[in-house]
Amino acid sequence: MSAHDTAVDCSAVTGDPIELDTSTPVMARVWNVWSSGKDGGPVEQQFGAQVEQRYPQIVDVARFRLIFRALAVRAMVEEYGLRQLLVIGVDVPLRDEVHDIAQRIDPLTRVVYADTDLWVMTHARALLTSSAPGGCAHVDADLHDPGALLDQVAATLTLAEPVGVLLINSLDAVDDPTAAHTLAVLRTALPGGSCLAICHLGGNTGRGLTALGALRDRPIPGLPHARTLDGIQALFTDLDLAEPGLVTAPHWRPEPSPWAPLDGVDLWCGVGRVPDRAGAR
Repeated sequence: MSAHDTAVDCSAVTGDPIELDTSTPVMARVWNVWSSGKDGGPVEQQFGAQVEQRYPQIVDVARFRLIFRALAVRAMVEEYGLRQLLVIGVDVPLRDEVHDIAQRIDPLTRVVYADTDLWVMTHARALLTSSAPGGCAHVDADLHDPGALLDQVAATLTLAEPVGVLLINSLDAVDDPTAAHTLAVLRTALPGGSCLAICHLGGNTGRGLTALGALRDRPIPGLPHARTLDGIQALFTDLDLAEPGLVTAPHWRPEPSPWAPLDGVDLWCGVGRVPDRAGAR
């Protein structure tokens, strides 16, 4: 049975009931709705449908987020030989998760999932697991305190060796100072050869989501916000961009197909490598 088909009783997993505010959408659950998952409640279904009605492209965005995630993991493990991965910002388990992809290539790859959403991490601890001892770990930390996050991660990953970091759904939910500080900490703390995979909503979609969220009587935590292309490019400061650079998701190493890559998907993706210290500027 796959994570996509499994329902989790969070109270049974933790021993305590998890109180979920059912009046406010949880973005991880909204993304699950757009990705054809089954874990969105009525409020997420409603908000997801509102967005989809005004921005039908959001379904393609959700699909290509997962496609880019899979391609980036494969590049990190197959092409760059990384055997340690850190996922900052965890999706509700759905299908073809990071550890599934990485450990099919090398079963010894270790993966750490990091987030501070209690509901999401309860699901992660129940479903994002590995048959290999020590293959998966879970930490309650996020971008707002990258130093504390790395301290927890160091219990599983060897930070003196290259690490692949996946920032697929987290940077577009934080402000510019938080994003800049987190990326500076990661670039400084991780050794040369480490990789950062970044996926970010473009300005049009981000502004649309923000406008819809503003119609509600309370803020939606983690609602993505707009960054210009220049702003997204700035996230790769002091990183060496892997081919094909920063492009829209359908154009990032597309699989062979008789059809041209889909245009108009307002989702920008890239993989940046931390340069060797001897060559760092």
